[in-house]
Amino acid sequence: MDVVADNTSASRFVVGTPVSPAGIDLRLVGMVMEHNGQVVATASGAASLGHPAAAVAWLVRRLAPEDEGLAAGQVVLSGGLTAAVPVGPGDVVTVTIDRLGSIELGCR
Repeated sequence: MDVVADNTSASRFVVGTPVSPAGIDLRLVGMVMEHNGQVVATASGAASLGHPAAAVAWLVRRLAPEDEGLAAGQVVLSGGLTAAVPVGPGDVVTVTIDRLGSIELGCR
C-alpha cells in the first residue's frame, strides 16, 4: 500500500446523491478525473485493493479486534483510485464514474 487509511492524502471529500451499485462489478468500473477541463487521471475500481469492497472488508477486519466496527449510514471511503490533484481558487474538478455518475467540485 502506498497510502494508509488515516486521511492524510486529502483534507476533504465530496459526495453526491447515493447510487446503488447493485449489478455493477465495481472492479471494472472506469473513472475519469478532469481538472479545469483537462483529463488528469483515469483508473478503475480495481485500483482500490483489487475491489473497493475488499478495502472496506480490510478495514472491518482491522477494527474487529478492537471491538470497533462501522455504523449504519457511516460514510466509508474505500481508498483513492488516483493520486490527489492540487487545486486552487477558481479551479473545477469533475469526476465521472462509469454507470454511477459524475460529481463536480468548484473551488473558491
